[in-house]
Amino acid sequence: MDETFDFLFSLMQRGGPVMWPIAICSIVTVVIFLRKVLQWSVLMLHIIAGASTWSAVLKVYAKQNTEDTLTALKRCHSPYGELLKAALTHPDLPFHEALADAAQRYVRKLASGLGVLDTIVTLAPMLGILGTVTGIIASFNLMGTAGTEDPTGIAAGIAEALITTAAGLIVSIAALIPLNAGRTWHKALVCRIEAAMTAVETATSSPEA
Repeated sequence: MDETFDFLFSLMQRGGPVMWPIAICSIVTVVIFLRKVLQWSVLMLHIIAGASTWSAVLKVYAKQNTEDTLTALKRCHSPYGELLKAALTHPDLPFHEALADAAQRYVRKLASGLGVLDTIVTLAPMLGILGTVTGIIASFNLMGTAGTEDPTGIAAGIAEALITTAAGLIVSIAALIPLNAGRTWHKALVCRIEAAMTAVETATSSPEA
């Protein structure tokens, strides 16, 4: 473990200052990936576990009795129940508009973090290119002042250029995989939510106010 940390610290030093924002991008990628896996896993478990109680809520809701529906929602463990409750208790909007608004806000919540990953996919290689440019500039500056008498310094500048390029590409690839997987998973969850909201809208024309 100590050898691994020493190796990473050595890379950070040899890669120059641009390695620090690249390292931050890598940490953010890991944190978002773990958070989204946990969020979506818990959501799917709740959807599966609450399927029976959600069906019971729809049966009560079809009778157009808001009070009984809210009572049934207290026993509902499905996240769909939260959307229906938000629509039924919204004071300002008609029911169908409130339901659509609640669903849209929930979908945006599920998508949180994906935009950051998208940014990192683009930003990390650009930072790598920036490190490449600064490393080459450092090498040329050294060549201009010391000529070719100090090949060690010139090699250090070239190493900085190559290390940052490689690090930026690695972080970008590492962020791209969970980003694409997250988009696919998000679309699947959105389809489930849309199907659930369609079931609500078709259960009856409108619940009693």
